[in-house]
Amino acid sequence: MIVCQKLSKRFGENFALREISFSADGKIAVFGHNGAGKSTLVKILAGILKPSSGKVEIFGLEPRKSSNLRRRIGVVTHNPMLYRELTVRENLEFYSKIYQAGNWGIVCSLGLKEKLNFRISELSEGFVQRVAIARALMINPKLLILDEALSGLDAESREVVLRIMQEFDGILVFSTHQFEDAEFCDSFIVLERGRLVYFGESYEKAVRSLSAR
Repeated sequence: MIVCQKLSKRFGENFALREISFSADGKIAVFGHNGAGKSTLVKILAGILKPSSGKVEIFGLEPRKSSNLRRRIGVVTHNPMLYRELTVRENLEFYSKIYQAGNWGIVCSLGLKEKLNFRISELSEGFVQRVAIARALMINPKLLILDEALSGLDAESREVVLRIMQEFDGILVFSTHQFEDAEFCDSFIVLERGRLVYFGESYEKAVRSLSAR
């Protein structure tokens, strides 16, 4: 369970998030236009950013204060967090050693078996993103956070990644501006200029609440 209570994040005089409150489980979509605060929210959930005020708890723990919790959070953002000069295999081995976990079955699920000896620099954007998702899933996360993970992907890679998200057995947080990609989610968060304008289980209401603005 994710619980946010009056969560705010300020950069200088500007608020990226302002008093966001919700509690959710299952698969959670975060909608919003550019600058709405989507990336800021998911980075706080991942423990990458510290909130300016308010509180966030995941499974009853605060991400910034619990290293054990952060080790169970898989994160995929615009930065794939991969070493471009290393092969796919070397990257995944590196992260599996750091986290002392290695779910190598995900390599086949993402269609990466034939790419293991390719350097990251030799891969298309779609395959780089697949490797980034494999990196996040190798640790058997309890929470998987995907921030605009489908942006720029070819049709085949989009289909593979969507299937992985739908089959993920844990809490999924998926931020996107392509609303139709997240219709399978259980609950929906809509942000506008750092404020929560909708939270609920209706995909249609979520899309309408954003379109109306």
